[in-house]
Amino acid sequence: MKTPAAHFDLQRDAAGNLIYTDAAGAVHANVLPVRLFPLTDPNHWVAITSAAGHDLICIEDLATLPEDARIILLEALAHRDFVPLILSIHAIRRAAHGYEWYVTTDRGQTHFTVENDESIQPLASGSIVVMDHRNTRYLITDPAALDLKSRQKLERYY
Repeated sequence: MKTPAAHFDLQRDAAGNLIYTDAAGAVHANVLPVRLFPLTDPNHWVAITSAAGHDLICIEDLATLPEDARIILLEALAHRDFVPLILSIHAIRRAAHGYEWYVTTDRGQTHFTVENDESIQPLASGSIVVMDHRNTRYLITDPAALDLKSRQKLERYY
């Protein structure tokens, strides 16, 4: 991957897809932004990849981008991001292949299966990432801020 060139352009086409024009003027349609560290450093190290999945550019710091490009990129990233925040834990029950979690997230109530203890990982910030059997990540941003019963359930399995 290359570090950002002095000038590049990011636009949307009529269908809302991203178009990346590099410093040499080469146009790449239907590009996708990808956060390289989505949970630990979401505003740094964002790659823009071609429709075929080839890296076109890696942006070290989104704050260094011109405002119009930064806004378009952040909107595209928000559209791709899917990390539900766990707000409360109603139950964690033993299942045939791990544990069934019944939770309320910022997107509503849901349940999912966690296969083993390695699927629950702490982050340096104090947050906890829980990965279900389909590799969907759930985030507990501040375990201490959970209600008492949720904390007790979490402590039993983490």
